[in-house]
Amino acid sequence: MNEINREVIFGSISEIISSLKDEWEFSGNITPETSLFSELEFESIDAVVLGSMIEDHFKQPFPFAEYLAGLGERGVGDIKVKDLIDFVYLNLEKQ
Repeated sequence: MNEINREVIFGSISEIISSLKDEWEFSGNITPETSLFSELEFESIDAVVLGSMIEDHFKQPFPFAEYLAGLGERGVGDIKVKDLIDFVYLNLEKQ
């Protein structure tokens, strides 16, 4: 892939979320600090759909199940967009 940095990933993720946000009744701007579950009112299935759409966008699989399980094990109850950006960035770098 061409130079994919965190800013490019944020743009992609925010576009994906924006395309779905009518379903979540969120009227604010998506920022790196936006929380998926508390602010966007994601359910677990919404996170799965978002993960699938991110995989489609970047044309590669990501270990989302392991990522979410790891967060649960650490007692992390929410995911900020910036955390998702870091996750995608780190996994893109493995290519």
